[in-house]
Amino acid sequence: MEYQYLGWIPCISGHLDFGLMKPGISGGFTNKDIKDNKTNHINFGYLAQKDHHARRVMLQSKVNWQDRLSDDEYDGSFRVFVLAEASESACMDNRELLGRVYVYPTSEQEGSKAENREKSWFQTIHEAQKVYNSANGNIDGWDKSRSQLNQCYDRLKGELETMGFWRVDFKATSGGLVYLSTPTEQHRSLSDNEKYLITRQAYYYIKYSLHSHKHHQAEQDSLTTIVPYDPSRDGKLEAALKMLCQLKRELTHIKRTLTQEQGLYSDDALGILSYMGSLLTTLHTRKLIDGDLHQREGRYIDSLRSSFQVQESRTRNFRSIEDSIRSTYRVYIGWGLALLSLFFGIVARPFYAPVPENQLLTIPSLAELILLVALTLLVAGMVYSKLSAYMISTKRDEASLRYFVQTRYHPGSWKLVRSFLKDNKATIFVLMLLVVGAVVAALV
Repeated sequence: MEYQYLGWIPCISGHLDFGLMKPGISGGFTNKDIKDNKTNHINFGYLAQKDHHARRVMLQSKVNWQDRLSDDEYDGSFRVFVLAEASESACMDNRELLGRVYVYPTSEQEGSKAENREKSWFQTIHEAQKVYNSANGNIDGWDKSRSQLNQCYDRLKGELETMGFWRVDFKATSGGLVYLSTPTEQHRSLSDNEKYLITRQAYYYIKYSLHSHKHHQAEQDSLTTIVPYDPSRDGKLEAALKMLCQLKRELTHIKRTLTQEQGLYSDDALGILSYMGSLLTTLHTRKLIDGDLHQREGRYIDSLRSSFQVQESRTRNFRSIEDSIRSTYRVYIGWGLALLSLFFGIVARPFYAPVPENQLLTIPSLAELILLVALTLLVAGMVYSKLSAYMISTKRDEASLRYFVQTRYHPGSWKLVRSFLKDNKATIFVLMLLVVGAVVAALV
């Protein structure tokens, strides 16, 4: 079969697991408020045990697509059926998924729920769903269940073919490449643009039935789409370069808008670079590109990765400095508020609130003053050491950091006290003046 379009399902490991295929889109694709939970998911080993790699898949869901064929003719609501069969092969590289996507607008084929239950294709897939659900955990009766599911698969395929719904044929390789074509024998003639839209929406459906976004954000789900495909040597090369350029375009967008406020981070870019590396390997393995092009694009990927790592390092350093400053000044503000409350609660209270003579603040003794100063210095030293430890932890020069700590803050010695007294001579002098002034004022 000659395929007209080529797409790629992101696959980091290089081998898709067709046994995990399930409806990836139900309800709205771009509008998450539109939901439809009534889907069908049947995925079973049709030749041997239930989890055998040779599988048959039956999927069904109702979707609301933004890309409508005509706003006047269709309301955007479509029903999608997928019938696919994974080949049996001992070599994982040779395993493929061959199938068909059937699409029809619900406004043309569906009515009330009671009317829909009478339609043969709904009856068949719901029957298969019941058999599939009852077979879970029932190992002894699997041979009978498998036979019933195979009968439902063949019957559903014939019913959907008879109705003449829009159809997209596809072949998915183990590496993630998806070949698609729209047959000319549709239930009504379609323009080239309509064929492209139907094929693209079918590709998205297949893609998100086999892929979940783990290395990028959900808003970037359309970062790869289908490209025209020609089986000639130049046609393969052109399609391969177009798919690589799709990922490069997304990387350029992220690099230009790499800000925390917009929710884009280098982590997203590094994830897409991982996709890009896997795609490059797959294209080379499937002989869509030669070795020279594979090496050239590989060097570009390494350069992009280094660039994003540098940008991420700079961004994280800025964030670290910002967090450090905020943390430091939070401590300063806390100390200021604490000292202010002590001032109003102890020192200034006799001046703004009349109190009985027996409750006036008594003059502290010399021992109490020494204890007060010692406690103040102790608390200040502890806070200073904590702040210093936090600040030096953000230093990037490890050798300088080690020398700085060993020479001035070595644990188990008096160097911390001496360093504190030396660095804060002016502060201690002002503090002593304030204490002496308060004592003198109290005596006078």
